[in-house]
Amino acid sequence: MEFKNKKTSTTQNYERYWKLTVEYSDINGHQFIDTLKVIVKFIDDHPSLEKKYESKLYQKLQKNINKIFPKSDQASTRKSINQFVKLGFILPKLKGYHDETKKFIKSKNDEERKLIFSEIYYKYASLSSSVTKDKTKIKQINFLLKTLMFKSEKKLTKQEIIGLMTTDISLYKKGYLNSKELFSKKNLSKVIDFESRKYNQINYFMNFLQYVPGIQVKENKSEICYIEDEFDTIKDEVKLSRDQTLFRIMKEKVKAESIEMYGDVVCYLTKKPQKGLVVSHIWPLQYALDSGYIDSAYNPNNALLLEPNIDAYFDKFDITFNKDDGIPKFNDNVHQGFIETHKNMCIEEKLLNKEREGYLDIHNNNFIDKKNYIN
Repeated sequence: MEFKNKKTSTTQNYERYWKLTVEYSDINGHQFIDTLKVIVKFIDDHPSLEKKYESKLYQKLQKNINKIFPKSDQASTRKSINQFVKLGFILPKLKGYHDETKKFIKSKNDEERKLIFSEIYYKYASLSSSVTKDKTKIKQINFLLKTLMFKSEKKLTKQEIIGLMTTDISLYKKGYLNSKELFSKKNLSKVIDFESRKYNQINYFMNFLQYVPGIQVKENKSEICYIEDEFDTIKDEVKLSRDQTLFRIMKEKVKAESIEMYGDVVCYLTKKPQKGLVVSHIWPLQYALDSGYIDSAYNPNNALLLEPNIDAYFDKFDITFNKDDGIPKFNDNVHQGFIETHKNMCIEEKLLNKEREGYLDIHNNNFIDKKNYIN
């Protein structure tokens, strides 16, 4: 009988923890952005990587990056590349990158960059992946959020998050830990002294959680919870077809668009700021989801910021906005006072990009199907 030595056993015990090794943690810093630029350009310049991974090309990329940001050892250079695979920007084997990656690089300001990072991190982050290892089917961030949603208090302590980080999520087909499982993992992490040994990785993970929309990292990273003014969008129904986090990202993008266009978050018809504005889908969310158009369901161009009363009419196809000029049309069951107040307003042309025109065309057709409209 063979006995494994202690060193080998220890290494194997922790193979499945959430490995977030990061060289640059400031997503708005020039080292983070410039390293990503070099990787993207390298992939563009070597289209053969899409079909076949070549270690010699990976080595060449490492040399290119080391010329710009010299390191004392190659491991640090590899870490600076691998972090973009783990965070979701770059595909394993350097096969390509996600559409949002170039949008991130070209961001006009830190806030826009943060918003794009949120989407990339939520949708594509795979902490088990690297340049040479494709584990993109394992989505730790989704697993954490689902665990958070199922918790009755809707919060996770730092110790519970550390417990999650010791979890091989492929063993939990339901996609989350229940309270008993989370309790066991928290205590396991203490027994194996995970926090002191993986302090840096835990710290990086807690830092990046600030970019998950709707999540608040409390002072001293003691716990995470849902932001109070976003809680109503979560409710208690985890099994809803709507992806709550993608919906949050969509809302934040629409708000950012309003601020860019009008200097404030305003109703797109009245141009007035108001509490309780609704991010109103043009092509209804459930229709898009039922048709299999996930991207459309969470596309900010498939939405308008509207006052609640306007949204109520718009949602039921009692009013629509012409896709060409944004002028409203009203069905005959719309209150006359409402018509008089809003008939000379419009959705301005600067908001009517090609994508939004396409979604409004769908809404216009649904409106016409009701037939009883006022010209």
